[in-house]
Amino acid sequence: MNNHRNLPSPRPIIKGRPDYYLTPTRDFTQYTKDSEEKYWSQETKFDWQQSVQGNLKKHLKGLDADRFLKVSFMVLPMIEDTLIYKINQIQQTRLPLEEEGLKDIAECIPQDNATIHQALLIQAPLKKIHLDVRKLSDQLEIEQSELLDLREQQRLGLFNNGTTVKYIETETERKKQQAHLAHLIDQVNQTKEELRQTQIELKNESRRLKTNIQKELNTIEAQVLLDLEATLRLVQKTLSSKTLPDDQVDLSRLKDLILQRQLRGLKDIANHALVVEQSAIAPLTMGIIHYKRYREIQEAMTTFINDEAKHSATFRRFLAEKLEAKEFIPDKLLKGANSYMWLARFLPGTGLFLAVIVEAIGAAYLEFFGEEEYMPDPLFCSICKTISEQDETRHMDLCVAMYNELFRKGNRWEQYRNRMALKVMMKSVYGDKTDDHHLIQAFQAFGVAPETLYQHIVNRLSQQLARISLYIEPQELMEIIGRKKATP
Repeated sequence: MNNHRNLPSPRPIIKGRPDYYLTPTRDFTQYTKDSEEKYWSQETKFDWQQSVQGNLKKHLKGLDADRFLKVSFMVLPMIEDTLIYKINQIQQTRLPLEEEGLKDIAECIPQDNATIHQALLIQAPLKKIHLDVRKLSDQLEIEQSELLDLREQQRLGLFNNGTTVKYIETETERKKQQAHLAHLIDQVNQTKEELRQTQIELKNESRRLKTNIQKELNTIEAQVLLDLEATLRLVQKTLSSKTLPDDQVDLSRLKDLILQRQLRGLKDIANHALVVEQSAIAPLTMGIIHYKRYREIQEAMTTFINDEAKHSATFRRFLAEKLEAKEFIPDKLLKGANSYMWLARFLPGTGLFLAVIVEAIGAAYLEFFGEEEYMPDPLFCSICKTISEQDETRHMDLCVAMYNELFRKGNRWEQYRNRMALKVMMKSVYGDKTDDHHLIQAFQAFGVAPETLYQHIVNRLSQQLARISLYIEPQELMEIIGRKKATP
Protein backbone atom coordinates (compact mmCIF):
# COMPACT_ATOMS: atom_id res chain seq x y z
CA MET A 1 0.00 0.00 0.00
CA ASN A 2 1.25 3.49 -0.89
CA ASN A 3 1.95 5.47 2.31
CA HIS A 4 2.84 8.75 0.56
CA ARG A 5 0.24 10.60 2.64
CA ASN A 6 2.35 9.98 5.77
CA LEU A 7 5.46 11.57 4.23
CA PRO A 8 6.24 15.28 4.51
CA SER A 9 5.23 17.35 1.49
CA PRO A 10 8.15 18.30 -0.75
CA ARG A 11 6.48 21.68 -1.39
CA PRO A 12 5.06 24.20 1.06
CA ILE A 13 1.46 23.91 2.22
CA ILE A 14 -0.93 26.10 0.16
CA LYS A 15 -4.11 27.48 1.68
CA GLY A 16 -3.80 25.18 4.70
CA ARG A 17 -3.63 21.93 2.72
CA PRO A 18 -0.77 19.75 1.42
CA ASP A 19 -0.27 19.52 -2.34
CA TYR A 20 -1.55 15.93 -2.57
CA TYR A 21 -4.97 16.95 -1.24
CA LEU A 22 -7.21 17.04 -4.36
CA THR A 23 -10.75 17.03 -3.01
CA PRO A 24 -12.34 20.44 -3.64
CA THR A 25 -13.74 22.18 -0.57
CA ARG A 26 -16.62 23.79 -2.48
CA ASP A 27 -19.84 21.93 -3.22
CA PHE A 28 -19.98 22.14 -7.01
CA THR A 29 -23.32 20.31 -7.12
CA GLN A 30 -24.86 23.73 -6.38
CA TYR A 31 -23.89 24.81 -9.89
CA THR A 32 -25.99 21.96 -11.27
CA LYS A 33 -28.97 22.99 -9.15
CA ASP A 34 -28.58 26.60 -10.25
CA SER A 35 -28.67 25.54 -13.88
CA GLU A 36 -31.79 23.43 -13.43
CA GLU A 37 -33.62 26.19 -11.57
CA LYS A 38 -32.52 29.32 -13.40
CA TYR A 39 -31.59 28.30 -16.95
CA TRP A 40 -33.43 30.13 -19.70
CA SER A 41 -35.16 27.06 -21.11
CA GLN A 42 -38.21 28.81 -22.58
CA GLU A 43 -38.01 30.03 -26.19
CA THR A 44 -40.24 32.96 -25.23
CA LYS A 45 -37.07 34.48 -23.81
CA PHE A 46 -36.23 35.45 -27.39
CA ASP A 47 -38.58 37.04 -29.92
CA TRP A 48 -37.93 34.85 -32.95
CA GLN A 49 -40.70 36.54 -34.95
CA GLN A 50 -38.75 39.75 -35.60
CA SER A 51 -36.88 40.44 -38.84
CA VAL A 52 -33.12 40.87 -38.46
CA GLN A 53 -32.90 42.72 -41.78
CA GLY A 54 -35.74 44.98 -40.68
CA ASN A 55 -34.02 45.64 -37.36
CA LEU A 56 -30.74 46.65 -39.02
CA LYS A 57 -32.51 48.76 -41.63
CA LYS A 58 -34.44 50.61 -38.91
CA HIS A 59 -31.23 51.16 -36.96
CA LEU A 60 -29.43 52.65 -39.97
CA LYS A 61 -32.38 54.93 -40.66
CA GLY A 62 -32.36 56.16 -37.07
CA LEU A 63 -28.65 57.04 -36.91
CA ASP A 64 -27.80 60.72 -36.60
CA ALA A 65 -25.73 62.30 -39.39
CA ASP A 66 -22.36 62.07 -37.59
CA ARG A 67 -22.80 58.44 -36.55
CA PHE A 68 -23.99 57.38 -40.00
CA LEU A 69 -21.04 59.19 -41.59
CA LYS A 70 -18.63 57.30 -39.30
CA VAL A 71 -20.20 53.92 -40.07
CA SER A 72 -20.30 54.67 -43.80
CA PHE A 73 -16.61 55.45 -44.06
CA MET A 74 -15.68 52.34 -42.08
CA VAL A 75 -17.83 50.14 -44.35
CA LEU A 76 -17.38 51.65 -47.83
CA PRO A 77 -13.63 50.84 -48.17
CA MET A 78 -14.46 47.16 -47.55
CA ILE A 79 -17.26 47.31 -50.13
CA GLU A 80 -14.86 48.91 -52.61
CA ASP A 81 -12.34 46.08 -52.19
CA THR A 82 -15.07 43.46 -52.60
CA LEU A 83 -16.43 45.12 -55.75
CA ILE A 84 -12.99 45.21 -57.37
CA TYR A 85 -12.45 41.54 -56.48
CA LYS A 86 -15.84 40.47 -57.88
CA ILE A 87 -15.37 42.38 -61.12
CA ASN A 88 -11.96 40.79 -61.70
CA GLN A 89 -13.33 37.36 -60.77
CA ILE A 90 -16.20 37.55 -63.28
CA GLN A 91 -13.92 38.85 -66.01
CA GLN A 92 -11.57 35.90 -65.48
CA THR A 93 -13.95 33.02 -64.71
CA ARG A 94 -17.42 34.29 -65.77
CA LEU A 95 -20.53 34.30 -63.59
CA PRO A 96 -20.55 31.44 -61.06
CA LEU A 97 -23.07 28.62 -61.36
CA GLU A 98 -23.36 28.16 -57.60
CA GLU A 99 -26.11 29.90 -55.67
CA GLU A 100 -23.71 31.12 -52.96
CA GLY A 101 -21.45 32.71 -55.56
CA LEU A 102 -24.38 34.60 -57.08
CA LYS A 103 -25.59 35.66 -53.64
CA ASP A 104 -22.13 37.06 -52.87
CA ILE A 105 -22.41 39.22 -55.98
CA ALA A 106 -25.95 40.28 -55.05
CA GLU A 107 -24.65 41.58 -51.72
CA CYS A 108 -22.37 43.99 -53.64
CA ILE A 109 -25.14 45.61 -55.71
CA PRO A 110 -28.01 47.86 -54.52
CA GLN A 111 -31.33 46.05 -54.30
CA ASP A 112 -32.91 48.11 -57.09
CA ASN A 113 -30.64 46.40 -59.67
CA ALA A 114 -32.70 43.51 -61.04
CA THR A 115 -30.13 41.73 -63.21
CA ILE A 116 -28.40 39.78 -60.46
CA HIS A 117 -31.76 38.67 -59.09
CA GLN A 118 -32.59 37.46 -62.60
CA ALA A 119 -29.38 35.42 -62.46
CA LEU A 120 -30.55 33.80 -59.22
CA LEU A 121 -33.87 32.87 -60.87
CA ILE A 122 -31.99 31.33 -63.79
CA GLN A 123 -29.93 29.26 -61.36
CA ALA A 124 -32.95 28.15 -59.27
CA PRO A 125 -33.63 24.84 -61.13
CA LEU A 126 -30.07 23.68 -60.40
CA LYS A 127 -30.54 24.56 -56.74
CA LYS A 128 -33.76 22.54 -56.60
CA ILE A 129 -32.31 19.30 -57.98
CA HIS A 130 -29.35 19.54 -55.61
CA LEU A 131 -31.58 20.00 -52.57
CA ASP A 132 -32.04 16.25 -52.04
CA VAL A 133 -28.28 15.72 -52.22
CA ARG A 134 -27.69 18.50 -49.67
CA LYS A 135 -30.27 17.06 -47.28
CA LEU A 136 -28.73 13.59 -47.47
CA SER A 137 -25.22 15.03 -47.13
CA ASP A 138 -26.26 16.94 -44.00
CA GLN A 139 -27.95 13.83 -42.60
CA LEU A 140 -24.82 11.75 -43.25
CA GLU A 141 -22.62 14.39 -41.60
CA ILE A 142 -24.79 14.34 -38.46
CA GLU A 143 -24.88 10.54 -38.30
CA GLN A 144 -21.11 10.22 -38.82
CA SER A 145 -20.45 12.78 -36.10
CA GLU A 146 -22.72 10.86 -33.72
CA LEU A 147 -20.98 7.61 -34.67
CA LEU A 148 -17.56 9.14 -34.01
CA ASP A 149 -18.68 10.34 -30.57
CA LEU A 150 -20.16 6.94 -29.72
CA ARG A 151 -17.01 5.08 -30.74
CA GLU A 152 -14.89 7.43 -28.63
CA GLN A 153 -17.18 6.82 -25.65
CA GLN A 154 -16.88 3.08 -26.19
CA ARG A 155 -13.08 3.32 -26.37
CA LEU A 156 -12.97 5.25 -23.09
CA GLY A 157 -15.51 2.98 -21.39
CA LEU A 158 -18.07 5.75 -21.04
CA PHE A 159 -21.86 5.56 -21.28
CA ASN A 160 -24.17 8.43 -22.26
CA ASN A 161 -27.72 8.01 -21.02
CA GLY A 162 -28.95 11.21 -22.63
CA THR A 163 -28.35 13.63 -19.78
CA THR A 164 -25.07 12.52 -18.18
CA VAL A 165 -21.84 10.82 -19.19
CA LYS A 166 -20.47 8.20 -16.82
CA TYR A 167 -18.28 5.14 -16.80
CA ILE A 168 -19.97 1.86 -17.79
CA GLU A 169 -20.95 -0.04 -14.65
CA THR A 170 -23.23 -2.86 -15.79
CA GLU A 171 -23.44 -5.40 -18.60
CA THR A 172 -26.85 -3.98 -19.51
CA GLU A 173 -25.29 -0.58 -20.22
CA ARG A 174 -22.57 -2.22 -22.33
CA LYS A 175 -25.10 -4.18 -24.41
CA LYS A 176 -27.28 -1.11 -24.85
CA GLN A 177 -24.27 0.85 -26.13
CA GLN A 178 -23.28 -1.97 -28.52
CA ALA A 179 -26.83 -2.16 -29.88
CA HIS A 180 -26.91 1.60 -30.39
CA LEU A 181 -23.53 1.44 -32.16
CA ALA A 182 -24.69 -1.36 -34.49
CA HIS A 183 -27.90 0.54 -35.31
CA LEU A 184 -25.95 3.71 -36.02
CA ILE A 185 -23.50 1.90 -38.32
CA ASP A 186 -26.42 0.46 -40.30
CA GLN A 187 -28.01 3.89 -40.48
CA VAL A 188 -24.80 5.49 -41.77
CA ASN A 189 -24.38 2.78 -44.43
CA GLN A 190 -28.00 3.19 -45.53
CA THR A 191 -27.64 6.97 -45.83
CA LYS A 192 -24.41 6.56 -47.80
CA GLU A 193 -26.18 4.27 -50.26
CA GLU A 194 -29.15 6.64 -50.62
CA LEU A 195 -26.74 9.52 -51.22
CA ARG A 196 -24.81 7.53 -53.85
CA GLN A 197 -27.98 6.57 -55.71
CA THR A 198 -29.30 10.13 -55.63
CA GLN A 199 -26.00 11.51 -56.92
CA ILE A 200 -26.05 9.04 -59.83
CA GLU A 201 -29.64 9.93 -60.72
CA LEU A 202 -28.94 13.64 -60.66
CA LYS A 203 -25.60 13.54 -62.48
CA ASN A 204 -26.96 13.54 -66.03
CA GLU A 205 -29.78 15.96 -65.23
CA SER A 206 -27.32 18.30 -63.53
CA ARG A 207 -24.97 18.27 -66.53
CA ARG A 208 -27.83 19.18 -68.90
CA LEU A 209 -29.08 21.96 -66.62
CA LYS A 210 -25.62 23.44 -66.13
CA THR A 211 -25.15 23.77 -69.89
CA ASN A 212 -28.49 25.57 -70.34
CA ILE A 213 -28.04 27.76 -67.25
CA GLN A 214 -24.53 28.80 -68.25
CA LYS A 215 -25.82 29.91 -71.66
CA GLU A 216 -28.52 32.04 -70.02
CA LEU A 217 -26.10 33.52 -67.51
CA ASN A 218 -23.73 34.44 -70.34
CA THR A 219 -26.48 36.61 -71.87
CA ILE A 220 -26.75 38.79 -68.74
CA GLU A 221 -23.10 38.70 -67.64
CA ALA A 222 -22.25 41.99 -69.34
CA GLN A 223 -25.11 43.77 -67.54
CA VAL A 224 -24.06 42.35 -64.17
CA LEU A 225 -20.55 43.71 -64.79
CA LEU A 226 -22.01 47.10 -65.71
CA ASP A 227 -24.03 47.12 -62.47
CA LEU A 228 -20.93 46.25 -60.42
CA GLU A 229 -18.84 48.90 -62.16
CA ALA A 230 -21.54 51.56 -61.66
CA THR A 231 -21.72 50.64 -57.98
CA LEU A 232 -17.93 50.82 -57.71
CA ARG A 233 -17.92 54.31 -59.25
CA LEU A 234 -20.54 55.48 -56.73
CA VAL A 235 -18.52 54.10 -53.80
CA GLN A 236 -15.21 55.52 -55.06
CA LYS A 237 -16.79 58.93 -55.73
CA THR A 238 -18.17 59.00 -52.18
CA LEU A 239 -14.83 57.99 -50.67
CA SER A 240 -12.84 60.53 -52.69
CA SER A 241 -15.25 63.38 -51.83
CA LYS A 242 -15.26 62.33 -48.14
CA THR A 243 -18.93 63.29 -47.96
CA LEU A 244 -22.19 61.44 -48.53
CA PRO A 245 -24.05 62.22 -51.77
CA ASP A 246 -26.83 64.79 -51.80
CA ASP A 247 -28.77 62.80 -54.40
CA GLN A 248 -31.34 60.75 -52.48
CA VAL A 249 -31.26 57.85 -54.98
CA ASP A 250 -27.50 57.48 -54.62
CA LEU A 251 -27.76 57.83 -50.83
CA SER A 252 -30.43 55.12 -50.74
CA ARG A 253 -28.20 52.82 -52.78
CA LEU A 254 -25.30 53.38 -50.39
CA LYS A 255 -27.57 52.53 -47.46
CA ASP A 256 -28.55 49.31 -49.26
CA LEU A 257 -24.88 48.40 -49.64
CA ILE A 258 -24.12 49.13 -45.98
CA LEU A 259 -27.16 47.15 -44.85
CA GLN A 260 -26.11 44.12 -46.89
CA ARG A 261 -22.55 44.39 -45.59
CA GLN A 262 -23.88 44.47 -42.04
CA LEU A 263 -25.96 41.36 -42.67
CA ARG A 264 -22.83 39.59 -43.92
CA GLY A 265 -20.94 40.88 -40.88
CA LEU A 266 -23.63 39.58 -38.55
CA LYS A 267 -23.29 36.13 -40.15
CA ASP A 268 -19.59 36.17 -39.31
CA ILE A 269 -20.16 37.45 -35.77
CA ALA A 270 -22.89 34.88 -35.07
CA ASN A 271 -20.79 32.09 -36.53
CA HIS A 272 -17.85 33.12 -34.34
CA ALA A 273 -20.15 33.06 -31.30
CA LEU A 274 -21.07 29.50 -32.27
CA VAL A 275 -17.37 28.61 -32.65
CA VAL A 276 -16.64 30.08 -29.21
CA GLU A 277 -19.40 27.97 -27.64
CA GLN A 278 -18.21 24.82 -29.41
CA SER A 279 -14.61 25.40 -28.30
CA ALA A 280 -15.71 25.29 -24.66
CA ILE A 281 -17.08 21.75 -25.00
CA ALA A 282 -13.67 20.04 -25.31
CA PRO A 283 -12.26 21.22 -21.95
CA LEU A 284 -15.53 20.45 -20.19
CA THR A 285 -15.64 16.97 -21.72
CA MET A 286 -12.06 16.40 -20.60
CA GLY A 287 -13.11 17.43 -17.10
CA ILE A 288 -15.77 14.69 -17.04
CA ILE A 289 -13.26 12.08 -18.17
CA HIS A 290 -10.40 13.22 -15.95
CA TYR A 291 -12.23 13.84 -12.68
CA LYS A 292 -13.86 10.44 -12.48
CA ARG A 293 -13.36 10.30 -8.70
CA TYR A 294 -15.26 13.53 -8.11
CA ARG A 295 -18.86 12.96 -9.03
CA GLU A 296 -19.98 16.47 -8.09
CA ILE A 297 -17.54 18.00 -10.59
CA GLN A 298 -18.64 15.54 -13.26
CA GLU A 299 -22.27 16.47 -12.68
CA ALA A 300 -21.53 20.19 -12.90
CA MET A 301 -19.46 19.82 -16.05
CA THR A 302 -22.10 17.63 -17.67
CA THR A 303 -24.62 20.38 -16.99
CA PHE A 304 -22.31 22.95 -18.55
CA ILE A 305 -21.81 20.82 -21.64
CA ASN A 306 -25.59 20.78 -21.95
CA ASP A 307 -25.48 24.58 -21.57
CA GLU A 308 -22.92 24.96 -24.34
CA ALA A 309 -24.91 22.61 -26.59
CA LYS A 310 -28.06 24.70 -26.05
CA HIS A 311 -26.11 27.90 -26.75
CA SER A 312 -24.72 26.38 -29.95
CA ALA A 313 -28.21 25.29 -30.98
CA THR A 314 -29.50 28.83 -30.41
CA PHE A 315 -26.79 30.39 -32.58
CA ARG A 316 -27.32 27.73 -35.24
CA ARG A 317 -31.02 28.55 -35.30
CA PHE A 318 -30.22 32.25 -35.57
CA LEU A 319 -27.90 31.62 -38.51
CA ALA A 320 -30.24 29.27 -40.35
CA GLU A 321 -33.61 30.87 -39.60
CA LYS A 322 -32.75 34.56 -39.53
CA LEU A 323 -29.76 34.84 -41.86
CA GLU A 324 -30.29 31.79 -44.11
CA ALA A 325 -26.70 30.74 -43.42
CA LYS A 326 -25.08 27.48 -42.39
CA GLU A 327 -22.52 27.43 -39.61
CA PHE A 328 -18.84 26.95 -40.37
CA ILE A 329 -16.53 25.32 -37.82
CA PRO A 330 -12.91 25.77 -38.99
CA ASP A 331 -10.67 22.71 -39.23
CA LYS A 332 -8.21 24.64 -37.09
CA LEU A 333 -10.66 24.54 -34.20
CA LEU A 334 -11.34 20.81 -34.60
CA LYS A 335 -7.61 20.05 -34.66
CA GLY A 336 -7.09 22.34 -31.68
CA ALA A 337 -9.78 20.51 -29.71
CA ASN A 338 -8.05 17.18 -30.37
CA SER A 339 -4.70 18.64 -29.32
CA TYR A 340 -6.32 19.98 -26.18
CA MET A 341 -7.71 16.57 -25.26
CA TRP A 342 -4.27 14.98 -25.45
CA LEU A 343 -2.67 17.85 -23.54
CA ALA A 344 -5.25 17.65 -20.76
CA ARG A 345 -4.64 13.92 -20.33
CA PHE A 346 -0.96 14.42 -19.62
CA LEU A 347 -1.02 17.92 -18.09
CA PRO A 348 -4.46 18.29 -16.48
CA GLY A 349 -3.47 21.51 -14.73
CA THR A 350 -2.63 23.14 -18.06
CA GLY A 351 -5.82 21.76 -19.52
CA LEU A 352 -7.96 23.35 -16.85
CA PHE A 353 -5.95 26.58 -17.14
CA LEU A 354 -6.83 26.70 -20.84
CA ALA A 355 -10.46 26.11 -19.89
CA VAL A 356 -10.25 29.27 -17.76
CA ILE A 357 -9.02 31.20 -20.81
CA VAL A 358 -11.66 29.75 -23.14
CA GLU A 359 -14.49 30.58 -20.75
CA ALA A 360 -13.17 34.11 -20.10
CA ILE A 361 -12.86 34.89 -23.82
CA GLY A 362 -16.27 33.41 -24.60
CA ALA A 363 -17.98 35.31 -21.80
CA ALA A 364 -16.32 38.60 -22.78
CA TYR A 365 -17.24 38.20 -26.46
CA LEU A 366 -20.91 37.58 -25.70
CA GLU A 367 -21.00 40.30 -23.06
CA PHE A 368 -19.68 42.80 -25.63
CA PHE A 369 -22.32 42.00 -28.24
CA GLY A 370 -24.98 41.92 -25.56
CA GLU A 371 -24.70 45.72 -25.47
CA GLU A 372 -27.02 47.73 -27.72
CA GLU A 373 -24.20 50.21 -28.29
CA TYR A 374 -22.31 47.59 -30.32
CA MET A 375 -25.05 45.27 -31.63
CA PRO A 376 -28.05 47.01 -33.22
CA ASP A 377 -30.06 43.81 -33.81
CA PRO A 378 -32.22 43.33 -30.68
CA LEU A 379 -32.61 39.56 -31.21
CA PHE A 380 -28.90 38.75 -31.40
CA CYS A 381 -28.20 41.27 -28.65
CA SER A 382 -30.72 39.60 -26.31
CA ILE A 383 -29.29 36.13 -27.02
CA CYS A 384 -25.75 37.26 -26.20
CA LYS A 385 -26.85 39.18 -23.12
CA THR A 386 -28.91 36.31 -21.72
CA ILE A 387 -26.18 33.72 -22.19
CA SER A 388 -23.42 35.92 -20.78
CA GLU A 389 -25.39 36.98 -17.72
CA GLN A 390 -27.11 33.72 -16.81
CA ASP A 391 -24.55 31.08 -17.77
CA GLU A 392 -21.07 32.26 -18.67
CA THR A 393 -20.38 33.87 -15.29
CA ARG A 394 -21.31 30.63 -13.55
CA HIS A 395 -19.10 28.62 -15.93
CA MET A 396 -16.21 31.00 -15.29
CA ASP A 397 -16.61 30.69 -11.52
CA LEU A 398 -16.56 26.90 -11.79
CA CYS A 399 -13.34 26.75 -13.83
CA VAL A 400 -11.57 29.24 -11.56
CA ALA A 401 -12.69 27.48 -8.39
CA MET A 402 -11.61 24.06 -9.63
CA TYR A 403 -8.23 25.33 -10.77
CA ASN A 404 -7.58 27.01 -7.42
CA GLU A 405 -8.66 23.93 -5.47
CA LEU A 406 -6.91 21.29 -7.54
CA PHE A 407 -3.89 22.76 -9.28
CA ARG A 408 -2.80 26.12 -7.94
CA LYS A 409 0.58 25.85 -6.22
CA GLY A 410 1.95 29.36 -6.64
CA ASN A 411 5.43 28.21 -7.68
CA ARG A 412 7.56 29.59 -10.52
CA TRP A 413 7.09 26.54 -12.75
CA GLU A 414 3.31 27.00 -12.65
CA GLN A 415 3.65 30.69 -13.53
CA TYR A 416 6.04 29.94 -16.42
CA ARG A 417 3.91 27.05 -17.74
CA ASN A 418 0.72 29.10 -17.67
CA ARG A 419 2.32 32.12 -19.32
CA MET A 420 3.62 29.96 -22.16
CA ALA A 421 0.22 28.25 -22.58
CA LEU A 422 -1.48 31.66 -22.56
CA LYS A 423 0.79 33.05 -25.30
CA VAL A 424 0.35 30.00 -27.51
CA MET A 425 -3.42 30.07 -27.01
CA MET A 426 -3.85 33.79 -27.66
CA LYS A 427 -1.63 33.80 -30.74
CA SER A 428 -3.47 30.78 -32.08
CA VAL A 429 -6.88 32.37 -31.56
CA TYR A 430 -6.12 35.98 -32.53
CA GLY A 431 -2.70 35.96 -34.21
CA ASP A 432 -4.20 35.67 -37.71
CA LYS A 433 -6.73 38.48 -37.21
CA THR A 434 -5.19 41.14 -39.46
CA ASP A 435 -7.25 44.10 -40.67
CA ASP A 436 -8.40 42.19 -43.76
CA HIS A 437 -9.67 39.22 -41.73
CA HIS A 438 -13.41 38.61 -42.24
CA LEU A 439 -14.12 38.80 -38.51
CA ILE A 440 -12.32 42.14 -38.11
CA GLN A 441 -14.30 43.49 -41.05
CA ALA A 442 -17.51 42.17 -39.51
CA PHE A 443 -16.94 44.37 -36.43
CA GLN A 444 -16.15 47.37 -38.63
CA ALA A 445 -19.40 46.87 -40.55
CA PHE A 446 -21.17 47.99 -37.38
CA GLY A 447 -18.81 50.89 -36.77
CA VAL A 448 -16.85 49.01 -34.08
CA ALA A 449 -13.08 49.37 -34.19
CA PRO A 450 -11.40 45.98 -33.56
CA GLU A 451 -9.36 47.43 -30.69
CA THR A 452 -12.59 48.31 -28.89
CA LEU A 453 -13.66 44.65 -28.80
CA TYR A 454 -10.19 43.30 -28.10
CA GLN A 455 -9.63 45.80 -25.30
CA HIS A 456 -12.84 44.60 -23.68
CA ILE A 457 -11.78 40.95 -24.04
CA VAL A 458 -8.27 41.44 -22.64
CA ASN A 459 -9.61 43.52 -19.74
CA ARG A 460 -11.97 40.69 -18.77
CA LEU A 461 -9.32 38.03 -19.34
CA SER A 462 -6.83 39.93 -17.18
CA GLN A 463 -9.40 40.06 -14.37
CA GLN A 464 -10.08 36.32 -14.57
CA LEU A 465 -6.39 35.40 -14.70
CA ALA A 466 -5.85 37.43 -11.53
CA ARG A 467 -8.35 35.13 -9.80
CA ILE A 468 -5.91 32.23 -10.31
CA SER A 469 -2.87 34.37 -9.33
CA LEU A 470 -1.60 35.07 -12.85
CA TYR A 471 -1.21 38.83 -13.02
CA ILE A 472 -0.98 40.04 -16.63
CA GLU A 473 -1.85 43.57 -17.65
CA PRO A 474 -4.36 44.07 -20.49
CA GLN A 475 -1.70 45.99 -22.44
CA GLU A 476 0.60 42.94 -22.38
CA LEU A 477 -2.25 40.73 -23.63
CA MET A 478 -2.87 43.18 -26.50
CA GLU A 479 0.81 42.95 -27.41
CA ILE A 480 0.66 39.14 -27.36
CA ILE A 481 -2.10 39.08 -29.97
CA GLY A 482 -0.28 41.68 -32.07
CA ARG A 483 -2.90 44.41 -31.98
CA LYS A 484 -0.49 46.94 -30.46
CA LYS A 485 3.26 47.15 -30.62
CA ALA A 486 5.24 46.91 -27.41
CA THR A 487 6.65 50.23 -26.22
CA PRO A 488 10.46 50.42 -26.56
